[in-house]
Amino acid sequence: MNDPIGTFILDFQSTDFEKDAQIANAVLSDLQKACELVNQYALDPPGESAGWSFAKMFISGQFVERLYAGHGYEIGRTRGRKFNDKFINWLASELKKKGCEAQVKGASEMKDF
Repeated sequence: MNDPIGTFILDFQSTDFEKDAQIANAVLSDLQKACELVNQYALDPPGESAGWSFAKMFISGQFVERLYAGHGYEIGRTRGRKFNDKFINWLASELKKKGCEAQVKGASEMKDF
């Protein structure tokens, strides 16, 4: 990873947005503190459709790089062929461990790294 990483844009889909967003914010806040960063992620207010909430989650490239520096082994062992996929699957797994049931995927707006 020699080039700077751009912002990760993720689709955050949930049937219980309040609960899942609260867990996601707590997990990302704790990870951010561990990386000694502030204001490096955002979760937009959701749109609603058919019982689901759809929101965008943004994670700064600097935050992703710091997370990789601290969790590279775990991220590297996560399924996926590209770095994006591995990182997103690792993050989804971390959220699930804490009880977040949202589906987290790379958004179509995000370019590959």
